[in-house]
Amino acid sequence: MGVFNLLYNEILWRPLFNGLVFVYNILPWKDLGLAIVIFTVIIRIILTPLLLKARRSQQEMSFLQPEIKKIQEKHKGNKEVQSKAMMELYAKYKVNPFSGCLVIIIQLPILIALFQVFRKGFGEVRAEDIYSFVQNPGTLHSLSLGFLDLSKGNIYLGVIAAITQYFQTKMTIDQSAGAVPQQGFAKSLQWQSLYFFPVLILLWSYTLPSALTLYWTVLNILGIVQEIIWKPKHGAGHEHGNNKTGS
Repeated sequence: MGVFNLLYNEILWRPLFNGLVFVYNILPWKDLGLAIVIFTVIIRIILTPLLLKARRSQQEMSFLQPEIKKIQEKHKGNKEVQSKAMMELYAKYKVNPFSGCLVIIIQLPILIALFQVFRKGFGEVRAEDIYSFVQNPGTLHSLSLGFLDLSKGNIYLGVIAAITQYFQTKMTIDQSAGAVPQQGFAKSLQWQSLYFFPVLILLWSYTLPSALTLYWTVLNILGIVQEIIWKPKHGAGHEHGNNKTGS
């Protein structure tokens, strides 16, 4: 357990904490809320290549939809043969059906680490937590813009986080509509992401530090903006995919 904690601290918690402190230091107003917004943008930029890769994989899955349906009809009574044929199809066209899950898997530990950062990162900054090349600000003040206490829950920010989560998820689902037949677990997961998760975020906002809610809100807004920017490219990719499957 000691090794796990060491790896967690050195690979996730400490780099994120120092990144936030670095952004906080370079701001002339030393506002932690603004630092979180900028830091969230940086994290989103770093994750963008992975998000784009997942999006391309979803589009390629939609191009394979006719082939997938043929396999499902052909091997309707044999799930094992059906799964094997699907894997062969994915391998043939070099498509990873699990790339969307990879994004979630990567973002989840970051979210957990940031929760720890925001839960115990306010107030006096310990010297042992700071890298030698990062200036110790002494204290991280939790009050942002003169009225928002980032160390406490905030229901109003929670409402914004829940709303942006709903629209960001809906846009993602709409963009990937038809990519893979949504049945069973996948359909249930999609429903939970669209409706249950925003409600859960709203409930969490009562008790979680609003710094985390602010991070999630900004992340959602950036996701919505990226969906809008990437949307026109969907049609061009579709044409390319049809040529690919038709070859």
